[in-house]
Amino acid sequence: MLLIRRLLDSIFAYQVKRRLDVDVKSGSHVRWIRLLGQKVGSLNIGYGSIVNCRIDFDGSKGEVLIGDRCFIGASHLVCREKITIGNDVIISWGVTVVDHNSHSLEWSHRKHDVADWMCGEKDWSHVDVRPIEICDKVWIGFGATILKGVVIGEGAVIGAGSMVTRDVPAYTVVAGNPARPIRKIDESPRNVG
Repeated sequence: MLLIRRLLDSIFAYQVKRRLDVDVKSGSHVRWIRLLGQKVGSLNIGYGSIVNCRIDFDGSKGEVLIGDRCFIGASHLVCREKITIGNDVIISWGVTVVDHNSHSLEWSHRKHDVADWMCGEKDWSHVDVRPIEICDKVWIGFGATILKGVVIGEGAVIGAGSMVTRDVPAYTVVAGNPARPIRKIDESPRNVG
């Protein structure tokens, strides 16, 4: 069974790498089947990471950068421009990270979206798109949502089910909808192991 799984993984990896610009460093494991439908985009994964998430690239210039020693569970990254994930980041399952609004806020600019999709097109000219940065040592709890333009500072913790709509300071726990600071994390030498 393990041999069949490895063979399928190799086939899926080959198919994904034919369509996407992919660079995966040694010691990293990617769940390639979750990337099969993608035709454009750039994916860069550092050393020793485990990436089990689905990644959707909503444009040929979309770029997802994942650092070293990261774990991303069965979550969903949706990238039009850029999503950057630092080193030593843990993202639980059920997390959604989106660097755009998907649609214009004004009906007149989104009224043809469904018809355009049927033709494999999308008018992005009125959609707000801003990159996301998740800094080193961040932990994002299950079911959280990270929206466009957010920077999550080093060592921050995002509570389960939180909706992150604005920047999160380093070494801060946030929770809720919208996510708000709950407390600071003491990273003094006596508490670091």
